[in-house]
Amino acid sequence: MAQAKAVAKFWITTTDLLDHVLKHEKRIQLAEPTKDGRIVHRLVSDLFCRYVQLCRSLERCYDQTLQVQKRAVIQQLLEAGQARMLELRTKLQEIELSEFVYVDGALQEQHLIPDDVLAVRPCYFPARRPDELQALLDAQKLPPFIEPGSDAEDGSSSDESEQPEEEQVPVGKGINRPVVKRDRRKERLQAALNLITAHERARQARVRQTNFRLHPDRYYPKPIDEEIVDVPYEFFYRPGQFMLYPVKRTVYNWDFRMKKKDVVHFAYYAPPGWEEQTVRVASVRWPDAKELALKQQAEDDAAAELAQVEAAKRLEEALERIRLNRAAAKIQRYWRKFNALKAQKKHRFDRSKFLGLFDDYEPKLGDALAVAEVRAARRARQPEFDRSFVAAIADEKARILRIRGPALLEDITDFVRAWFREWYDETLAFDLIPEPFQGGTVLIVRGETLTPLEYLALERQKQLDKLKTPEQKKKEADAMKAAKEREQEKKREEKARLKELAREKRARERKEGKTYDFTEPEFMTNAYLTLEETLARYRKDWAFVNELDNLQDLPIMEWITLDKFAEVHQELHAEVHELLKSERELLQMALCKDERMKYKPPKPKKPPRAKGAKGKKRKEPIDPTADLSVESILNELVERNVLKTCRKRTFEDYIGDFNYAAFERRNRLEQDPPPGMGEVRTILQSYLYGMGPLAAPKPKSLCLVGPPGYGKTLLLEAICNETGSTLFDLSVDTCGPIEPNNMAYFLQLVLRAARLLQPSVLATEGVHRAFYKKVPQSEQPLDPAKLGKHLFKLIVKQLKPEDKVLLVGTCDQPWVAKVGPLKKCFDKILLLPRPDYGSTVLLWQYALRRFPTVPRDLDLSALAKVTTGYSAGQILECARQVLNIRRRMQFGRKPLQVGELLDHFLAGTTPQYPIADKEYEKFVKWHRKVDKLAKQRAKVMRERQLLAEQMAAKAAGAKK
Repeated sequence: MAQAKAVAKFWITTTDLLDHVLKHEKRIQLAEPTKDGRIVHRLVSDLFCRYVQLCRSLERCYDQTLQVQKRAVIQQLLEAGQARMLELRTKLQEIELSEFVYVDGALQEQHLIPDDVLAVRPCYFPARRPDELQALLDAQKLPPFIEPGSDAEDGSSSDESEQPEEEQVPVGKGINRPVVKRDRRKERLQAALNLITAHERARQARVRQTNFRLHPDRYYPKPIDEEIVDVPYEFFYRPGQFMLYPVKRTVYNWDFRMKKKDVVHFAYYAPPGWEEQTVRVASVRWPDAKELALKQQAEDDAAAELAQVEAAKRLEEALERIRLNRAAAKIQRYWRKFNALKAQKKHRFDRSKFLGLFDDYEPKLGDALAVAEVRAARRARQPEFDRSFVAAIADEKARILRIRGPALLEDITDFVRAWFREWYDETLAFDLIPEPFQGGTVLIVRGETLTPLEYLALERQKQLDKLKTPEQKKKEADAMKAAKEREQEKKREEKARLKELAREKRARERKEGKTYDFTEPEFMTNAYLTLEETLARYRKDWAFVNELDNLQDLPIMEWITLDKFAEVHQELHAEVHELLKSERELLQMALCKDERMKYKPPKPKKPPRAKGAKGKKRKEPIDPTADLSVESILNELVERNVLKTCRKRTFEDYIGDFNYAAFERRNRLEQDPPPGMGEVRTILQSYLYGMGPLAAPKPKSLCLVGPPGYGKTLLLEAICNETGSTLFDLSVDTCGPIEPNNMAYFLQLVLRAARLLQPSVLATEGVHRAFYKKVPQSEQPLDPAKLGKHLFKLIVKQLKPEDKVLLVGTCDQPWVAKVGPLKKCFDKILLLPRPDYGSTVLLWQYALRRFPTVPRDLDLSALAKVTTGYSAGQILECARQVLNIRRRMQFGRKPLQVGELLDHFLAGTTPQYPIADKEYEKFVKWHRKVDKLAKQRAKVMRERQLLAEQMAAKAAGAKK
């Protein structure tokens, strides 16, 4: 109950936020047109940050709302908000001429941090498939996409590869201590050996016991004096190990010899030679004075001796106390010294932590996990409310049909029959009933059909047309043709004029710069109008609904009744149409018979066919896989090793920081800084909004370019796992066994399966191999070009905006491929950046914190400064190889030093170095050729550099 109130209040707050954002956008539309890109960037980035916050709030409302009718409204708002947010991001990309945008100025104005405007994983991920398709997919035994330890595995994920001698416990499920692999065969042999040994020893014990019982004089020796201690019985038996057959457990190590009995302490028994002596009572005699004096002297001597003994004892105790005090002082001295060193070390630790030299933050995930569990439990109830809503709709429709259906049917029939009578009374004719695709009897009820007076006017015009001469008809036809030609000529002139205006505008923009007008359609898009209309309609419809009273989230039955009443009305119109169509034919036949006219049955009208963009009839492509069932398609793809599974990866596994200096360098210093690894993670997540059940724009294809070890495979697997997509492997190796003639059929089969199992990801690792300029001799048997010939035509071109299918390719040698076909095949081409200092620090922290015994105050700053430029795969592999089990066991006596990690790179048999600037520049140059924004950005930077050189030369000439 409390949670429902909290969700309702949060929704009210979200609607206020939406209203505030729309008002802010209206104020921006009042701004004057400007050519200053910085002003436009500031306004658009401010609006973009607001929409990010709005979409997060709407997403949370959509996730936690159980009332079905309100959830539909929130879904429409969320779809429009996400579309508007992506439109603003695209506008920022056009302004900055880069895929990576920076809005630090808007963050400072709104007092936000970069995490507040990052793309997050939507609540509707991973997407759900129908249960029958998911069960069919789970029944298949799919091979892994990347074999553990294979060369094709991306270097950024090498830290998870299995080692031959030990395997790591997964992070987050316990301490990362090595677990020795069990040798099952050796364990079975050892268990069998132990069982045989136990049986043999038991047999020998039974034989020895029998001999002691049958021949005691031979096997029982004479009693010995020493006490024989009985050894406790221990039977070798492994817990959980079952015997091959029941065995009598015998004490095989028991000594059956007779032991000497302890008869001394035995009751009622006197040992030999022991005699009981009686106590004699002595007679009492009183002592005399001499004896008393002697006794007193003896007592005094004894007291003196006792005093001496006590004095010696006190002296010894004093000496012992001195020794103990000295020992205690020594212990205290060392203890104080230890405490001082410990406090000094803690002070240094706290100072380093305060200065930010390392991060020792350990978040408490208990509260976050509890909140996540509560939200997941509420989210899991949504299907239940959906089923209840569908059942309520069906019951309400059945009730309307049962109660109101007969009366509605009679009313419609009477109205149409009255229409027949009206036509007969005024025109002595019966008009045709419109076809269902035209509107049917609904048009008659609305009065949108031809009236009798209009019918008479048309008939009179037809009679006049019959009286016209051929010359008049030809003249009228020529006049109509000339008017049509004049109209078409006006359209052509208007089109040419608009084209000329657009050309002049582009030329003026190239010469003077682009003018940004906030009232143009590029700013006032359909997404913005949809937000306004949906919010206004919500406030109008829900104005009299108190949402805090409906804490059970029950549907509003009044709206269901109105909708179902209209639907039943439409269905009854369809039923009445066939009945009254027959009656109209009977009436027309009777009328023709009375008027002695020939009856002509009306020609049936066909619905218009859909036409293409140029007015031609659309030809549906022939699908050779139409006759195949879903199960047969899956079986064929599994046999060809196309359907595969991937490891559980997320975008958080792609470790990297943001380039926090990029905004200043780009907008104030007019430089072109490289993006950070964090920006790649953010932009990829923004591309995936359309892979869920909600409608959102998304690219059809995506290509990740970068050197080996930069995380391309990791990002590919993260895309699959974040969206819950089915993975189809379309690499050259997978398509190699397929004949070139069957390649088109194979790709059509893959595309159909991808649409059936959507969301789907078509992965092509090493996509440059499919577009080789010159195929290497070693790969000619695979014929990689047969995949590149059909990839665009049969996959990318066939994808529709509503398809939840994404083509993802990875490439580490793009310069060996043909630029044109590769650029045509992929909508987005991202170049993965090199790790900078911030990303390298995060990578070392992640790599070392996987081992709990590594000191947290290790000097990672210097280590990251030296290793800046090394790929993520090299860093993770270094930590995995250096911090093996043997080295981690030595941490107590030999702390970890930074030099050990550096020695792995430099002191090995083959030293490892980061990618050279010249080699990475090849990737940058190639990316500028294929990416439109990067190409324009490079051109602008060259112009700015040339202008700066000219200004510097002019200033130098003025000084002379």
